[in-house]
Parts: sequence; structure tokens; C-alpha cells
Amino acid sequence: MCIPTYYGSAILKDTLDSLLKQTFQNFVVYISDDTPPSALVELENTKKFIESYDDDRFQYRANETNLGYPLNLIGLVDWSTEDFIFLLAQDDVLSEVAIEACLKCFEERPEIGAVARPYFWFQENLSEPVRQIHKLSGPLPHYLDSDSAISDILHVLVSVSQLTGLMYRRSKLSVPFANSVFPAHIYPFAGALRDHGVAFLPFHTVAVSIQHSQTRTVSSIYEESPAQAWVDMYKSVFGDEKYSNIMNAGICDHMGKNYVGLVQIRSYGKFKFFVRECRLMLTLRHKNWSSPKFWFSTIALAVLPRWLIQQIVDQFKKKILSRTLTNSKLATIEDLW
Repeated sequence: MCIPTYYGSAILKDTLDSLLKQTFQNFVVYISDDTPPSALVELENTKKFIESYDDDRFQYRANETNLGYPLNLIGLVDWSTEDFIFLLAQDDVLSEVAIEACLKCFEERPEIGAVARPYFWFQENLSEPVRQIHKLSGPLPHYLDSDSAISDILHVLVSVSQLTGLMYRRSKLSVPFANSVFPAHIYPFAGALRDHGVAFLPFHTVAVSIQHSQTRTVSSIYEESPAQAWVDMYKSVFGDEKYSNIMNAGICDHMGKNYVGLVQIRSYGKFKFFVRECRLMLTLRHKNWSSPKFWFSTIALAVLPRWLIQQIVDQFKKKILSRTLTNSKLATIEDLW
């Protein structure tokens, strides 16, 4: 169980509490704190909070220097010793069967290298989802490999953009975690899909909090182009000719049409980062040059003030999207197949 944390003292509680409610409890929790050493009070508060659980399974350490998310994650995974690696962000919540469901997939299909899951986002109230990664059809897990339908492969890879609830089998990983902000944890998952196959759970096991996300609070995170980082991942993992259909679809149909990403960068990043992503999308997908949707989106985002875009997006999620997500809930023991 690997939890990278950064200024997490005030937001770790719901996450750790959801761990203690798991139907599977035979785990060790490794928590690596990347808060700068100069923030002594925060570091002490986080350490004291974790110690307050009085649970020997909770292992905590603080980095000697601020490493950034990718290197903190890489060091965290290297620090852990178990064959199964389960990732968890510091402000997300797990369903009670999140770990058991992943292990069940590995029991059914020992050859697979990783497990992903549908999930939903919430802003303030866990019972009020505002957006989701939807389930694939049916009540059973979907097992995918490089020969699966491209649409299903892309759907699962998009779901891996959030790290919480992903489980990897260390002995099956052929591609390491990467020193890249956005796809750091996606490289090994994509490699597992390519070389061994992966599973996608049939229900939501994760609720992702957007309230404290660094993509909303740390504008410098967009110094690295999210789209280019994903393109580099697709080229690196699926660059061989026999996987070119996955690579090309990922670059053109995923990154080339990632309008949601444009909204995110315009809302919380510097304007120059937004312009950079627009130019890149024109390069990745030539149809964007003649796409009314692309030009309407980019022009509207360019001329509207950032504060207004943020309000429009948040209200759209709360007032419209949330009404379509009435069936989005965390899975319980009754949902296990």
C-alpha cells in the first residue's frame, strides 16, 4: 500500500479511515512525505497524525529534500517490498472492497500484471459525485490485452490517469515507473497491458476528491505538458509496429481530443501553458484544424477570464453532471462477483 503525501496532515484522515474499513486487512501502508523540510510544523503534524492511529502497519518517512511527485512515487514503490503494489492518493476514499476486488482478479487470472477500476470525482460531499469514469458493460471484470478493442484499451488507460485504487504485481512489471508528472504511474500499467494483460473492475472502488488536487492548486505542475507527456508514454510503450494501432489511437483520439484537459489547464495553469497545449493538439490531430468544437472551445477558453471559467465548470458539474450520476456509488461486499 503506497501513499505519496504532500502537505497532507489536514486531508489524510478520510483516506486512512477508508483503509481501515477494507474487507482485506493484511497489508502494510508506506507513506512517503514530500513536504519541503523547511515546513517543520506541517511535517511534525503529519507524523503525529499518522502515529495517532497506533497501527504498526503504517510506515512513515519524510524525504530529505522535496523530490516532486514522480521521484517521490518511484522512491515509495522501491521502499515497499510486497509483490502487490496498491496506490492511494492522500485525499481519496476507497470502497470497502477496493483491495479484495483487485486481489480476486489476480486469483482468477494469475497471468495479468495490473488492475484498474472505474471511479467518480466528488467536490465536497462523497454522496454527490460530479464526474465519473464509467464502468464497462456487465457485472464481471473485463480482462484486456493488446489485442482487445481499441476503445476499451483507451477507456482503461484514461482511467489510469488517477493513481488511487490501481494495483500492480511487481513481478510482472516490465516497464518502470517514470520520472514524469502526469504519466509516472501509467508507464508500468501500460507495459502490463502490453505484455501480460490487465483487469478492469465492474464497479466503482474509488471516490476521487478534487478539492485539494494539485492540478487545481499548484499551477507550476503544468510546466510539463500533460499532452506531450502522454504522447511520450504512448510512443515509448507502444512504439513497436505491432502495437502501432494503440499508439496512434492514443495520440490522435485520446490526446488530440482532450478538450477537458484544455479546460483544466486554462482554469488553473498559466496562459502560456494553455496556448502550448492548443498548438500541440493541432499537431496531434490534423482534423482539429477544421473542427468547430476545437475552435469554439479554444476561443471561448482564451477570451473568458479564468475566474469565470472556474465558476462555469464547477456549476456545470454540480448542477448538471451530478444529476446524471445517480447510480454512482462505492461498491460494497454485496457487489463482489
